[in-house]
Amino acid sequence: MDSQTRHPVIEIVVPRRARAHYPDSVRCLCCNGPRAPSEMDEDGCGICDECLGVSDNDVPSTIAAFEEAFGQLPSGYMEGNFEGRRWSATVRRSADARRMWMLAEELGGNEIVSFNWYQLSDGHGILKPCEMSVSRVVDFILGFRIDPRLG
Repeated sequence: MDSQTRHPVIEIVVPRRARAHYPDSVRCLCCNGPRAPSEMDEDGCGICDECLGVSDNDVPSTIAAFEEAFGQLPSGYMEGNFEGRRWSATVRRSADARRMWMLAEELGGNEIVSFNWYQLSDGHGILKPCEMSVSRVVDFILGFRIDPRLG
């Protein structure tokens, strides 16, 4: 038995027809579709812009509504409702309020919503969802209602 037999090397080769159609593509971790590097999210998360819900057409109005709704949520732990289900949420803000973070978990379920929000000095903000679409985060923030009995 030679050394190649004892220690086989497995090489994954993309089929020739796929290489011909998508020579410089990468695969999105969400949809598994071939994407050009320019179509991938710039933070290197491995999810394409389409799956993240990035669209230049509706971003300004959507982000403005998101900013207003997120700004009304208090820092710290809270519970509330979203789409008829109970959720817990924790919001943290940096001392200068330029970096914000939220983790929300469905109570009695296994859904989560998690993201970072960065407020830039020019007044614009950047929303960075954690392995989910922008639309999922925005829908949650716009639809989440704090339970007043717990406040």
